[in-house]
Amino acid sequence: MQHKRIALLELIQKHIRRRDMTELMNEIVTLLSYNYYTDNQVITMFNYLIQEGNAQEPMEFITEIARQSEKHEGALMTIAQQIEEIGIQKGIQQGKAEGIQEGMQKGKIEGEKQASMKIARQLLEKGVERDIVKLSTGLTDTEMSNLFKD
Repeated sequence: MQHKRIALLELIQKHIRRRDMTELMNEIVTLLSYNYYTDNQVITMFNYLIQEGNAQEPMEFITEIARQSEKHEGALMTIAQQIEEIGIQKGIQQGKAEGIQEGMQKGKIEGEKQASMKIARQLLEKGVERDIVKLSTGLTDTEMSNLFKD
């Protein structure tokens, strides 16, 4: 790399579509060790690397580079913390979505059960045989016994 100040940018842009950017870790650490870059430049390059590049474990990739690059450790750890925060937020959103879905499913089942109980109660009041009502509504013996208790 002959272009000192843009060597890291050249390396990243040249290999941005590589399947696993972790293969370039040693070269990246070497370039960072020359202290040609400001923290802002490093943050910008790594944000680009994370958004456009491919790393199997981006968190571990950045953490390892930060560990080996003392001068830029703070800036790189800031990026790592941002990635972690994004992961946490995605997990929360996914959990909410799953919770909503589960709640809707339980609500639907509960609504169907209440409708069956209402129909069973009405049929029994009209004189329909208990066995026919039980078979038609799918209610259990216990549920049938509790129909008129509330």
